[in-house]
Amino acid sequence: MNIKRLRERVPSATKVANVFLLGYKIVCNKVSKKDSSAKANIEKSENATDIVWGVLFEIDSKEKPLLDKAEGLGKGYNEDSLTFTDENNIEHIAKVYIADSSSINNSLVAYDWYKDFIITGAIQNELPADYISQLQLIPFIQDPDKERREKNYAILHGE
Repeated sequence: MNIKRLRERVPSATKVANVFLLGYKIVCNKVSKKDSSAKANIEKSENATDIVWGVLFEIDSKEKPLLDKAEGLGKGYNEDSLTFTDENNIEHIAKVYIADSSSINNSLVAYDWYKDFIITGAIQNELPADYISQLQLIPFIQDPDKERREKNYAILHGE
């Protein structure tokens, strides 16, 4: 959801609306093929009142392969279409990346910079404050690769 990171990947990205999905929860349990940390995933939950907030973007169809590659489609993530609801109770069918069951490891945690991408994106897009507070509870560890950590924080801080 971090706008700067998304536009580096797909420059045409244009925000449509903040949207939510009931009966799902966000977890960081998808194994990263690049750095072996946990990446974000949404999972259907047992609780119908669980909620995942996100941001619906439109992109130029020519850029879709770029986004697929950046997001790891076919490398641990599958694409699905789900029905989201916006703040005006209008439904939108949108494509999402959901972790393949063979790529889930609930013992992993996200790196610090990755969690910060999630939180800054939520803040930039003005998602509900209580949801941002929930995101801040995502467990994380400091990335042991100093160069990768600095590179990602440079993107995060617009350097």
